[in-house]
Amino acid sequence: MTTRRINKPRRIIHDVEELPVICGAAEAGLLLRLTPETVARMARQGTLNGRKQGQVWFFRRDDLVAYLDDLFSQGVVQ
Repeated sequence: MTTRRINKPRRIIHDVEELPVICGAAEAGLLLRLTPETVARMARQGTLNGRKQGQVWFFRRDDLVAYLDDLFSQGVVQ
C-alpha cells in the first residue's frame, strides 16, 4: 500500500503572473515549489514576509518575488 502525500501541489507556476496579487500558503508554495506547511513555517520564523489572519497565511506576490530575487542575488538557493 502506498502512502499519498498530503498537500502535494497539483500544478506548477511557470510565470509569476499566474498568481493572484494576494495568495495563500498553497499558492505561494506553487511558486516556491514548497509545501504549504513549509511556507507557513518560513512565515512564522520571519524568513518569508506574510501575514496571518485567523488560521490562514496571506502573502503578497511582490514579496514572494523579492524573496526569490534575494536568494538568487546571494547565490544561495535552499
